[in-house]
Amino acid sequence: MTSTGTIAEADAAYIDAGQTLREAGHLMRELGVGALQVRGDNGDVKGIISSDMVVRRIAAGGDPKTVTVGEVAAAAPARAAPARKPASARTTRATRVAAA
Repeated sequence: MTSTGTIAEADAAYIDAGQTLREAGHLMRELGVGALQVRGDNGDVKGIISSDMVVRRIAAGGDPKTVTVGEVAAAAPARAAPARKPASARTTRATRVAAA
């Protein structure tokens, strides 16, 4: 039986950490994707790079011919999902008006 992880890994687009931003951009365009998995020397996934990350680095003065995917992916801060209030603490406008 094939697991979901095996299928996802087989279909995932990836790029090596040592490749350039230019190569990443060309590969994303060729594959029609907005992000690629970044793989290290031993083939393990080191992170992800998106087209937005490529554009931002180039806009900040990065040379797409020399800056590597690994540099950009390693510099990207991890973003946590915003905290949500528990359902019991949430109020809607209608609830606030009715309470007034």
